[in-house]
Amino acid sequence: MNHINKRADRFVQNYISGQISDQEEVISEAKTELYNIDSDLDKTTFLRIILEENAREHKEHLLHCNSGVNCQTDYDREGVSYFLTQELNRLGIKTNNDQFSIQEKEIVESRLDKVLADLQTIKDGQQIIYEDLKAEIDSLKELFILGKKTWLQLLLGKAKDMAISGVISETVSKEIVSIVGKEFNKLLL
Repeated sequence: MNHINKRADRFVQNYISGQISDQEEVISEAKTELYNIDSDLDKTTFLRIILEENAREHKEHLLHCNSGVNCQTDYDREGVSYFLTQELNRLGIKTNNDQFSIQEKEIVESRLDKVLADLQTIKDGQQIIYEDLKAEIDSLKELFILGKKTWLQLLLGKAKDMAISGVISETVSKEIVSIVGKEFNKLLL
C-alpha cells in the first residue's frame, strides 16, 4: 500500500468512519490534505478512497435511518460527497452518474485478476510484458471513479494501445476485452 492510500485510510478513520461530527471540519481537513499533495493522480486516488468510503457509510446509514428528509447524517454525507466531487472536477476528472457499485467493482476486479492469472501461466520468458500489463491493469483498478462507460472506453483504448505497441499480442488484447466485456454488457444494462 502506498503513502497516499495510507493517508486516505487515516483520513477515513478520523473523519468519515462512523458519524461525521462536523461537515465543515471534514471539508477543511480534506482541503488541507489536498493542498499538501502535488500529484494530480495522487489527489485523485486520495479523493476516490474517501468518496467510496463516504458512499459506503451513507448507504449503510440509509438502511437504518428513520429521520427522513431532516436527517443530519444524510445532509453531512451528501455535503462531503458534493465537495469531494467538486475537487475531482477541478482536477479534470468528470464523474458520471453510472458509478460502479462495490459489488460491480469486485466483479470487474476479479475478471481483471483472472486475465492476469491466465497470463501468469504463459509469462515465462516474457516477464517484462507481464509486468507492463499488470501495471496497466492495476492502474485501471484505481479509475473506477470515472464511471462504467468512461472506464470501459479507457480499458478498450489501453488494450488497443498495448496491442499496437507490441506490449501484448492482439490475441491477449481480445481476451481482455472478451472477459471483461461480457461482464460489462450485464453492468451497463
